[in-house]
Amino acid sequence: MTFNFDAQSKKGCFADLHTHTTASDGLLTPSQLVMEALRVGLKAIGITDHDSTDGLNQAMEEGQRLGIQVIPGVELNTQVDDEEIHILGYYIHHDLPWFQDMLETIRHSRWTRARKMVENLRRMYNLNISFEEVEQEVTDGAPGRPHIARALVKKGIVKDVAEAFEKYIGTDCPAYEPRYRLTLEEGIKAIKDAGGVPVLAHPGLLKDQKYTMMAIELGIQGIEAIHSKHTPEQCEYYSILATKHGLVVTAGSDYHGEEGEDMPKLGDVKICCSVIEQLKNLAKK
Repeated sequence: MTFNFDAQSKKGCFADLHTHTTASDGLLTPSQLVMEALRVGLKAIGITDHDSTDGLNQAMEEGQRLGIQVIPGVELNTQVDDEEIHILGYYIHHDLPWFQDMLETIRHSRWTRARKMVENLRRMYNLNISFEEVEQEVTDGAPGRPHIARALVKKGIVKDVAEAFEKYIGTDCPAYEPRYRLTLEEGIKAIKDAGGVPVLAHPGLLKDQKYTMMAIELGIQGIEAIHSKHTPEQCEYYSILATKHGLVVTAGSDYHGEEGEDMPKLGDVKICCSVIEQLKNLAKK
Protein backbone atom coordinates (compact mmCIF):
# COMPACT_ATOMS: atom_id res chain seq x y z
CA MET A 1 0.00 0.00 0.00
CA THR A 2 1.31 3.47 -0.82
CA PHE A 3 0.17 6.64 0.89
CA ASN A 4 0.96 10.03 -0.64
CA PHE A 5 0.69 13.00 1.69
CA ASP A 6 2.02 15.83 -0.44
CA ALA A 7 3.20 16.98 -3.84
CA GLN A 8 6.67 15.53 -3.37
CA SER A 9 5.18 12.17 -4.33
CA LYS A 10 5.21 13.43 -7.93
CA LYS A 11 8.99 13.33 -7.82
CA GLY A 12 8.88 9.65 -6.98
CA CYS A 13 10.73 10.07 -3.70
CA PHE A 14 9.49 7.42 -1.29
CA ALA A 15 10.81 6.03 1.99
CA ASP A 16 10.14 2.89 4.03
CA LEU A 17 10.93 3.95 7.59
CA HIS A 18 10.68 0.63 9.46
CA THR A 19 13.11 -2.16 8.52
CA HIS A 20 15.33 -4.74 10.22
CA THR A 21 18.71 -6.30 9.41
CA THR A 22 20.84 -9.14 10.71
CA ALA A 23 21.94 -6.77 13.48
CA SER A 24 18.70 -7.82 15.18
CA ASP A 25 16.17 -10.26 13.71
CA GLY A 26 16.24 -9.46 9.99
CA LEU A 27 17.50 -11.83 7.31
CA LEU A 28 19.44 -9.33 5.18
CA THR A 29 22.73 -7.71 6.15
CA PRO A 30 22.67 -3.91 6.32
CA SER A 31 24.37 -3.70 2.90
CA GLN A 32 21.96 -6.20 1.36
CA LEU A 33 19.00 -4.25 2.73
CA VAL A 34 20.22 -1.03 1.12
CA MET A 35 20.73 -2.84 -2.18
CA GLU A 36 17.20 -4.21 -1.93
CA ALA A 37 15.92 -0.67 -1.36
CA LEU A 38 17.60 0.38 -4.59
CA ARG A 39 16.11 -2.59 -6.43
CA VAL A 40 12.53 -1.80 -5.39
CA GLY A 41 12.85 1.88 -6.22
CA LEU A 42 13.02 3.48 -2.79
CA LYS A 43 15.04 6.65 -2.26
CA ALA A 44 15.36 6.25 1.51
CA ILE A 45 14.98 3.68 4.28
CA GLY A 46 14.91 3.85 8.04
CA ILE A 47 16.91 1.06 9.67
CA THR A 48 15.34 0.36 13.05
CA ASP A 49 16.81 -2.82 14.48
CA HIS A 50 15.55 -4.05 17.83
CA ASP A 51 17.74 -2.73 20.64
CA SER A 52 20.72 -2.46 18.30
CA THR A 53 22.44 0.11 16.12
CA ASP A 54 25.26 -2.21 15.06
CA GLY A 55 24.15 -2.24 11.42
CA LEU A 56 23.88 1.51 10.92
CA ASN A 57 27.44 2.39 9.91
CA GLN A 58 27.59 -0.35 7.28
CA ALA A 59 24.17 0.61 5.93
CA MET A 60 25.01 4.31 5.76
CA GLU A 61 28.26 3.60 3.89
CA GLU A 62 26.38 1.43 1.39
CA GLY A 63 23.70 4.09 1.11
CA GLN A 64 26.29 6.70 0.17
CA ARG A 65 27.69 4.37 -2.46
CA LEU A 66 24.31 3.59 -4.02
CA GLY A 67 22.57 6.94 -3.53
CA ILE A 68 20.06 5.65 -0.99
CA GLN A 69 19.41 7.82 2.06
CA VAL A 70 19.65 5.79 5.27
CA ILE A 71 17.89 7.22 8.31
CA PRO A 72 19.67 6.00 11.45
CA GLY A 73 17.20 4.51 13.88
CA VAL A 74 16.43 1.94 16.53
CA GLU A 75 13.36 0.14 17.84
CA LEU A 76 13.02 -0.06 21.62
CA ASN A 77 10.55 -2.49 23.15
CA THR A 78 8.98 -0.93 26.22
CA GLN A 79 6.47 -2.25 28.71
CA VAL A 80 3.49 -0.80 30.57
CA ASP A 81 1.45 -3.22 32.67
CA ASP A 82 1.18 -6.30 30.42
CA GLU A 83 1.27 -4.28 27.20
CA GLU A 84 4.37 -4.31 24.99
CA ILE A 85 4.82 -0.93 23.31
CA HIS A 86 7.43 -0.41 20.60
CA ILE A 87 9.10 2.96 20.16
CA LEU A 88 11.05 3.88 17.03
CA GLY A 89 13.86 6.40 17.43
CA TYR A 90 15.08 8.35 14.39
CA TYR A 91 18.29 10.38 13.99
CA ILE A 92 19.67 9.19 17.32
CA HIS A 93 23.34 9.83 18.09
CA HIS A 94 23.90 6.11 18.21
CA ASP A 95 27.56 6.19 19.20
CA LEU A 96 26.89 7.69 22.64
CA PRO A 97 28.51 5.36 25.25
CA TRP A 98 25.61 5.48 27.72
CA PHE A 99 23.13 4.67 24.95
CA GLN A 100 25.18 1.69 23.81
CA ASP A 101 25.46 0.48 27.41
CA MET A 102 21.68 0.53 27.70
CA LEU A 103 21.26 -1.41 24.45
CA GLU A 104 23.86 -3.97 25.54
CA THR A 105 21.97 -4.58 28.79
CA ILE A 106 18.75 -5.16 26.87
CA ARG A 107 20.41 -7.46 24.32
CA HIS A 108 22.00 -9.53 27.08
CA SER A 109 18.55 -10.10 28.57
CA ARG A 110 17.35 -11.41 25.20
CA TRP A 111 19.66 -14.43 25.47
CA THR A 112 18.19 -15.38 28.84
CA ARG A 113 14.68 -14.87 27.56
CA ALA A 114 15.23 -16.96 24.42
CA ARG A 115 16.63 -19.84 26.49
CA LYS A 116 13.56 -19.76 28.73
CA MET A 117 11.20 -19.81 25.75
CA VAL A 118 12.94 -22.82 24.22
CA GLU A 119 12.75 -24.57 27.58
CA ASN A 120 9.02 -23.77 27.71
CA LEU A 121 8.49 -25.19 24.21
CA ARG A 122 10.22 -28.42 25.18
CA ARG A 123 8.48 -28.74 28.56
CA MET A 124 4.96 -27.53 27.73
CA TYR A 125 4.59 -28.86 24.18
CA ASN A 126 7.21 -31.61 24.11
CA LEU A 127 8.72 -30.05 20.99
CA ASN A 128 12.00 -31.40 19.69
CA ILE A 129 13.92 -28.14 19.48
CA SER A 130 17.20 -27.10 21.08
CA PHE A 131 18.61 -23.70 21.89
CA GLU A 132 21.59 -24.51 19.67
CA GLU A 133 19.20 -24.72 16.71
CA VAL A 134 17.87 -21.27 17.57
CA GLU A 135 21.41 -19.92 17.87
CA GLN A 136 22.08 -21.04 14.30
CA GLU A 137 19.40 -18.59 13.14
CA VAL A 138 21.14 -15.64 14.82
CA THR A 139 23.63 -13.84 12.60
CA ASP A 140 25.02 -10.74 14.30
CA GLY A 141 22.50 -9.70 16.92
CA ALA A 142 20.77 -11.19 19.94
CA PRO A 143 18.05 -13.84 19.64
CA GLY A 144 14.44 -12.76 19.32
CA ARG A 145 11.17 -14.56 18.75
CA PRO A 146 11.61 -14.54 14.92
CA HIS A 147 14.78 -16.62 15.37
CA ILE A 148 12.85 -19.18 17.42
CA ALA A 149 10.07 -19.15 14.83
CA ARG A 150 12.52 -19.79 11.98
CA ALA A 151 14.01 -22.71 13.87
CA LEU A 152 10.52 -24.17 14.30
CA VAL A 153 9.91 -23.80 10.56
CA LYS A 154 13.17 -25.57 9.71
CA LYS A 155 12.24 -28.42 12.03
CA GLY A 156 8.92 -28.80 10.22
CA ILE A 157 6.99 -28.10 13.43
CA VAL A 158 5.15 -25.18 11.82
CA LYS A 159 4.67 -24.23 8.19
CA ASP A 160 5.72 -20.60 8.57
CA VAL A 161 6.73 -17.88 11.02
CA ALA A 162 3.16 -16.64 11.41
CA GLU A 163 2.00 -20.07 12.61
CA ALA A 164 4.86 -20.21 15.12
CA PHE A 165 3.71 -16.96 16.68
CA GLU A 166 0.05 -17.94 16.60
CA LYS A 167 0.50 -21.38 18.18
CA TYR A 168 3.58 -21.16 20.37
CA ILE A 169 5.38 -17.87 20.98
CA GLY A 170 2.81 -15.10 20.64
CA THR A 171 2.24 -12.86 23.64
CA ASP A 172 -0.89 -14.82 24.60
CA CYS A 173 0.80 -18.23 24.36
CA PRO A 174 1.94 -20.17 27.46
CA ALA A 175 5.51 -20.47 26.17
CA TYR A 176 5.89 -16.70 25.91
CA GLU A 177 8.36 -15.04 28.26
CA PRO A 178 8.28 -11.31 29.03
CA ARG A 179 11.24 -9.20 27.92
CA TYR A 180 13.47 -6.77 29.78
CA ARG A 181 11.18 -4.17 31.30
CA LEU A 182 12.09 -0.78 29.88
CA THR A 183 9.18 1.50 30.70
CA LEU A 184 7.46 3.59 28.05
CA GLU A 185 8.62 6.78 29.75
CA GLU A 186 12.22 5.51 29.91
CA GLY A 187 12.19 4.54 26.23
CA ILE A 188 10.90 7.90 25.05
CA LYS A 189 13.34 9.77 27.29
CA ALA A 190 16.32 7.66 26.16
CA ILE A 191 15.64 8.44 22.50
CA LYS A 192 15.26 12.15 23.18
CA ASP A 193 18.38 12.22 25.37
CA ALA A 194 20.25 10.58 22.47
CA GLY A 195 19.17 13.45 20.22
CA GLY A 196 16.53 11.42 18.41
CA VAL A 197 12.84 11.62 17.57
CA PRO A 198 10.60 9.06 19.33
CA VAL A 199 7.76 7.62 17.23
CA LEU A 200 5.10 5.19 18.41
CA ALA A 201 5.34 2.03 16.30
CA HIS A 202 2.28 0.21 14.90
CA PRO A 203 -0.28 1.44 17.47
CA GLY A 204 -2.98 -0.60 15.79
CA LEU A 205 -1.39 -3.74 17.26
CA LEU A 206 -1.87 -2.55 20.84
CA LYS A 207 -4.58 -4.34 22.78
CA ASP A 208 -5.64 -1.20 24.64
CA GLN A 209 -5.58 2.15 22.94
CA LYS A 210 -5.17 4.01 26.23
CA TYR A 211 -1.45 3.38 25.73
CA THR A 212 -1.44 5.42 22.53
CA MET A 213 -2.73 8.40 24.48
CA MET A 214 -0.24 7.68 27.24
CA ALA A 215 2.60 7.80 24.70
CA ILE A 216 1.32 11.15 23.41
CA GLU A 217 1.17 12.52 26.96
CA LEU A 218 4.73 11.31 27.64
CA GLY A 219 6.10 13.27 24.70
CA ILE A 220 6.06 11.02 21.64
CA GLN A 221 6.79 13.11 18.53
CA GLY A 222 5.36 10.89 15.82
CA ILE A 223 2.99 8.00 15.15
CA GLU A 224 3.60 5.19 12.68
CA ALA A 225 0.09 5.51 11.32
CA ILE A 226 0.74 3.47 8.19
CA HIS A 227 2.04 -0.04 8.86
CA SER A 228 1.84 -3.35 7.04
CA LYS A 229 -0.46 -4.82 9.71
CA HIS A 230 -2.80 -1.85 9.94
CA THR A 231 -6.13 -1.86 8.17
CA PRO A 232 -6.92 1.10 5.86
CA GLU A 233 -9.29 2.35 8.54
CA GLN A 234 -6.54 2.24 11.16
CA CYS A 235 -4.13 4.05 8.83
CA GLU A 236 -6.65 6.85 8.41
CA TYR A 237 -7.52 6.97 12.12
CA TYR A 238 -3.92 7.23 13.33
CA SER A 239 -3.01 9.72 10.63
CA ILE A 240 -5.82 11.99 11.80
CA LEU A 241 -4.89 11.43 15.45
CA ALA A 242 -1.25 12.33 14.80
CA THR A 243 -2.20 15.45 12.87
CA LYS A 244 -4.61 16.51 15.61
CA HIS A 245 -1.81 16.40 18.17
CA GLY A 246 0.81 18.01 15.95
CA LEU A 247 2.80 14.78 15.53
CA VAL A 248 4.67 13.47 12.51
CA VAL A 249 2.88 10.76 10.51
CA THR A 250 5.31 7.98 9.53
CA ALA A 251 5.00 4.75 7.58
CA GLY A 252 6.90 1.49 7.46
CA SER A 253 6.62 -2.08 6.26
CA ASP A 254 8.41 -3.61 9.29
CA TYR A 255 10.40 -5.62 6.76
CA HIS A 256 12.49 -8.50 8.12
CA GLY A 257 13.46 -10.14 4.83
CA GLU A 258 10.97 -12.98 5.25
CA GLU A 259 9.39 -14.51 2.17
CA GLY A 260 5.80 -15.63 2.25
CA GLU A 261 2.27 -14.63 1.44
CA ASP A 262 1.62 -12.85 4.74
CA MET A 263 5.07 -11.29 5.10
CA PRO A 264 5.61 -7.63 4.18
CA LYS A 265 8.06 -6.82 1.42
CA LEU A 266 10.37 -3.84 1.46
CA GLY A 267 8.49 -0.81 0.16
CA ASP A 268 5.06 -2.42 0.51
CA VAL A 269 4.37 0.49 2.84
CA LYS A 270 6.06 3.76 1.99
CA ILE A 271 5.67 7.48 2.44
CA CYS A 272 6.85 10.67 0.77
CA CYS A 273 10.41 11.73 1.56
CA SER A 274 9.17 15.06 2.90
CA VAL A 275 8.51 13.23 6.18
CA ILE A 276 12.28 12.77 6.52
CA GLU A 277 12.72 16.54 6.61
CA GLN A 278 10.14 16.76 9.39
CA LEU A 279 12.07 14.18 11.43
CA LYS A 280 15.38 15.95 10.77
CA ASN A 281 13.98 19.28 11.89
CA LEU A 282 12.64 17.76 15.11
CA ALA A 283 16.00 16.11 15.79
CA LYS A 284 17.80 19.45 15.34
CA LYS A 285 15.53 21.04 17.92
